[in-house]
Amino acid sequence: MSKRHLGWLLVTVWLGLMPSIAHADDLADARKAIQKGDLRAAQINLRNAVRSDPQNAEAHYWLARVSLDLGDAVAAEREARAARDRGFDPKQVVPLLAQTMLTQQKYKDLLADLQANTKDPGLDAAILVARGYAQLGLQNPTDAQASFALAEQTAPNAVEPLLASARLLAARGDLEGALGKVDRALNAQPKSTDALLTKSEVLRGKGDSTGALSVLDQLLADQPGNIRGLIDRAGLLIAANQNDKAKADLDAVLKSTPGNVQAIYLQAVMQAQAKDFKAADATLDKINQFISRIPRAYFLQAMVKDQLGQTEQAEEAANRYIARAPNDLAAYKLLARLQFAKRRPDQAADTLAKVVESGRADAEAYDLLGRAYAATGRADDSVKAFQKAQALAPNDVGVQTRLASARMGAGEPDAAMGDLEHTLQLAPTEPQVAEALFFAALATGDLNKAAEAIDKARTAQGETPVVANLEGLLKMAQLDIPGAEAKFRDTLQRHPDFLPAKVNLARVSAMQGKTADAEQTLVSLLDKDPTSEPALSMLSSQYVQTDRIPLAIALLDKAHAAAPANTRLTATLANLYIRSGKAAEALALVGKDKTAASSVDMLNVQAAAQMALDQKTQALDTYRKIIKLDPSALAARRAAIALLVQAGNYEDARNLIKDGLVVSPRNYQLYYDYVMVDLKAGGIDAALATAKQFRDQDHDFLAGRALIGDAYEAANRPADAVVAYQEALAAAPSQVLLGRLVAALVRTGQGDAAMKTLGDWIAKHPDDLSAVEQLADLEIVANRNDDAVKNLQVVLAKKPHDATALNNLAWIYQQQGDKRAEQIAQQAYILSPSGQTADTLGWILISNGDTTRGLPLMRQAAAQAGSDPRILYHYAVALKNTGERDEAIKMLNAVVASKGQFSEKTDAQKLLDQLNKG
Repeated sequence: MSKRHLGWLLVTVWLGLMPSIAHADDLADARKAIQKGDLRAAQINLRNAVRSDPQNAEAHYWLARVSLDLGDAVAAEREARAARDRGFDPKQVVPLLAQTMLTQQKYKDLLADLQANTKDPGLDAAILVARGYAQLGLQNPTDAQASFALAEQTAPNAVEPLLASARLLAARGDLEGALGKVDRALNAQPKSTDALLTKSEVLRGKGDSTGALSVLDQLLADQPGNIRGLIDRAGLLIAANQNDKAKADLDAVLKSTPGNVQAIYLQAVMQAQAKDFKAADATLDKINQFISRIPRAYFLQAMVKDQLGQTEQAEEAANRYIARAPNDLAAYKLLARLQFAKRRPDQAADTLAKVVESGRADAEAYDLLGRAYAATGRADDSVKAFQKAQALAPNDVGVQTRLASARMGAGEPDAAMGDLEHTLQLAPTEPQVAEALFFAALATGDLNKAAEAIDKARTAQGETPVVANLEGLLKMAQLDIPGAEAKFRDTLQRHPDFLPAKVNLARVSAMQGKTADAEQTLVSLLDKDPTSEPALSMLSSQYVQTDRIPLAIALLDKAHAAAPANTRLTATLANLYIRSGKAAEALALVGKDKTAASSVDMLNVQAAAQMALDQKTQALDTYRKIIKLDPSALAARRAAIALLVQAGNYEDARNLIKDGLVVSPRNYQLYYDYVMVDLKAGGIDAALATAKQFRDQDHDFLAGRALIGDAYEAANRPADAVVAYQEALAAAPSQVLLGRLVAALVRTGQGDAAMKTLGDWIAKHPDDLSAVEQLADLEIVANRNDDAVKNLQVVLAKKPHDATALNNLAWIYQQQGDKRAEQIAQQAYILSPSGQTADTLGWILISNGDTTRGLPLMRQAAAQAGSDPRILYHYAVALKNTGERDEAIKMLNAVVASKGQFSEKTDAQKLLDQLNKG
């Protein structure tokens, strides 16, 4: 039986009847208060009665009942035991005692304390029912069924055994069988409150809300103050969006029992439905210590906390709910979304994989799993997950589009185009489908296919601004920058508020060297909306790259003022303060954020500011807070470990690592940190001993075998590291150990040995394309270009759209004077318009005398990868060719002054000398 349905079985039942005679004035007053529904007053009277006469069993009994209804099960149990020990009627007090224990989930204690051996059929049946509920709580439904059946045999005319069996049948999905049991109970006692309540529950489970409401209306007509009936009816009314009527019922409950947990929970539900999440959060806080009694309340709490931006608390609540309702698919999907919000798609993938393994995944779950795999670089798995989602939701345009995107990530742009052409037929007017089709076509590197995609979009959607914007992007891909500018300007003339065209116009202006125009375009967007993206990121990055940090701060400060609840903006602004030497202002900014104490992002900024101010003790405390909020926060844990090591607190550092390994077993970085702690504390012998211990205790953890070599590397014994990596690779061949060995050989100047190692590996593992690419990289460095070409062609035969391989091949062809260089470089740039591909294509064009098309690409390359002196040299040549002598000299001075050597540094010096001579 699923745990999801167990909670409602453990219901609170009023037992027995009011005593006809009070033993004291306080007891009589309590009775009157109970009749009026004033349980608080009754509790005070009963406490006085017990205090006046500690041996008064009846007073203890009624105090137990009232305490239970007021939500204090601990006190109720204490008073029920006192009543039993003082001889109160066991038919009344024993079932009450059982209920207090069930409410506290003290299932094992109940089974040990309460045995059905009283020889009173009615009492024994009640005890058997209680034992059955305890067995359900312990996930023993078979034993529970036996207890309920024995209770029916023991007291055939009793109602509660029939109802207990009905609840169990309902939990198993046999609602007709459950209804039959309830009807038998009602035949025996037509006015039974508990039977009517149970019938309403069963009818609700069958989807007959009208019937369920009718039963409750009947009950409440006879008993207008029945708390359980009012609460259940309120729940049905809320589900039917009749919140005014539900509020009336809840008001009646709370007037009688002001602390009623279930009623307060339903108030929070109504507030959340009305999107008043702050009020819902405050309402849930009122019952926080009792929330475990209503597992679904954890789900509501997770949703509310999520809406308030309190991701960590939302995740904690979702996990608590899943622990109590492990078969609720909605909870897993909510948890996965929260993990996405924390930028932990790896955790989201783990969460959703459990759903898939259980066989309960729906289209949305597979869709989320596909996104998680895509975000963690598992492209093939992403495609498979989206295909599952598509099969379950064949007409979902979003799923179709994301499947195509996943195919592109897996290097299958042609297949992506096929998916999107089908999607365009399903949703011909959806602009995102047209855009996705264009980019899929572009990802093939074939500009003719991209043009055909635009024609298909135009046929489906007409002359829209989206289609016009795509035409401008195509001209950019064709390196027709003036044509692209004209297209974007024309689009904006007809559609002045079309944001994508404005952003692309700014990009084109920047590539043309019209920096002021580009910035003004972005400023005009941000004047209307200070948080507009990507304009905000583009302009702030431009200010930072050109050493205008005060302007960047002013820009982000304005955005933060417009959206103070945006944690990302606050963190970005604070980090910029730190970068500009104003860490104290960053700390003050974080201090003003009300969510800082519960936000991992904000606490990370706080720690960074504290480190910048050399407040290491405070930073360590902050990192500990992050780890408490999110035990899987590896960066914070490692930062705390580093601070502990700096302080010489090696044992605390080790303990922090051990705690992390509980959360993230087989985490290589934590194992590495442990070895480094021992290296610092006890030297190389201690580090090696620890590394060997980790290796020996988990032979299947291949990354752990690298730790011996890592220890030697850290101890500056590179030759020993090489030997250690060689031995590890021989003992357990793996890509991880291969990479370690090759890197160590290169660092020790053994490039030929590194290439031989890779060659030997590839001979045994010809499908390991990453090793082939790595070998090609080393061959390029060693100027073995012919060999590199052969290996790159091997890669491209299996991955024809690999931008890195194409870019490297184009660079070699350019060195060899091969005319294919330009076409291949353009294909690489189209697939991945990065600083590196822009540099390769731009330099090829400039070398071929086409500076007009090459210069915009070099501007892009310098903006995106300006720390590379080779790119700056190429840019300087382009500037010299266009007559911008002063800018070229400025660029060349930076190149010549850069540390390190590269093949063109001598050429840069010669060009600088030439320009200085005039």
